[in-house]
Amino acid sequence: MAARTARSLTPAPPPILGPVLVTGGCGFLGYHLVAHLLADPERGSGRVYVLDRHVANSENRHAGDDGNVTYIEGSVTDAALVASVLQETRPRVIFHAASPPASLPPPRWPEFEATNVTGTAILLAAAAASETVRAFVYTSSADVYADPPHHNVTETHPLVAASEYRARRGVGVTEYMRTKAAGQRLVLAANTPALRTCALLPAHMYGERSSQGLREILDLCDDGGDGRGWWPRPPLVQLGAGNNLMDVASAANVAQAHILAAKALVEPDRTRGVVAGQSFNVTDGRPVAFWNEHVRAVWKEARGGGEPGLGNVIVVPAWVYVAIAWVVRTLFWVLTLGTVLAPAAFSEQAILYSLGEHTYSVDKLRDRLGFEPVQDHDEIMRQTVRWELDRRQRCLEEARKAI
Repeated sequence: MAARTARSLTPAPPPILGPVLVTGGCGFLGYHLVAHLLADPERGSGRVYVLDRHVANSENRHAGDDGNVTYIEGSVTDAALVASVLQETRPRVIFHAASPPASLPPPRWPEFEATNVTGTAILLAAAAASETVRAFVYTSSADVYADPPHHNVTETHPLVAASEYRARRGVGVTEYMRTKAAGQRLVLAANTPALRTCALLPAHMYGERSSQGLREILDLCDDGGDGRGWWPRPPLVQLGAGNNLMDVASAANVAQAHILAAKALVEPDRTRGVVAGQSFNVTDGRPVAFWNEHVRAVWKEARGGGEPGLGNVIVVPAWVYVAIAWVVRTLFWVLTLGTVLAPAAFSEQAILYSLGEHTYSVDKLRDRLGFEPVQDHDEIMRQTVRWELDRRQRCLEEARKAI
């Protein structure tokens, strides 16, 4: 009895984060960040508030959270709404993860400036005016670094220029890269003793509920069924030798990094170096070969698992792909007078991702915040592909019922 009493008197961990606001909390990373916040013992009794443009029909809402998360539909570009939300929710920490996906089609490119720059400025101003906000964590991207390909890039590497914009022909800096870099500059410049800020730069993210990149790979290896029909399976195409290294970051690792950063901003004494006003790369801590590990992990699960499911892989030499892409982009530019972009698969960004190295040092995050990433790439990829295939099957069944 005495032992039970002693255990019952053990004090709960002090609330460090308290109430928090997550912008873009119905997105891919936002979903995982909210999940980790709800499970974090140092969040205390504070609620998790989510501000997102797509709350009503989102499949990334948490169910069964026993009332600890509140969803608010709206945009960070609405200054009056943002001010009202902060006044009502009184968060101690803001996680700013709202951003249009990098693959947004050209007609919607103005959304990048609106959300990543204007929206970030609105949120920072409201946070600075708030009586409760003490920490602001911005989700940037490793894509903001200039001059790819990248080899073990550190946070001192220059960002893309604020005025650089050459993406109309599928070359150079994209609007996503430019505006994410601009937002990062705003956040770090806003750091003060009263409002401590930092930016996290995840490498290519993956995990359950991801869409960007994964769905395109799955589309290209879809056999229209279970692979046993009369139709032949489409070939699997690899560009280049396939050993170009790429740092990746699971959504779970990125979410954990965000929480570590927020705690360090709220309680600077618990860190091993300066965090406020700083940027930090986030990766799994181990690069993977883009084609021979990352893409093949998708292929294996999509085609029944294991090497036998891959069948015959066609390897296109790198120089052939580069030449074809240049011809296609030039033809589109000439024939449409620059009004229509070539398919994304032929853009300079696609070439860089497919053939170049993209590795980033995570030493700063480890040294200052004690970040220890979980390295389970293949298993997470297997779960990710299975979740997406199950989602597609549910959508197919719902469509059939609607007929």
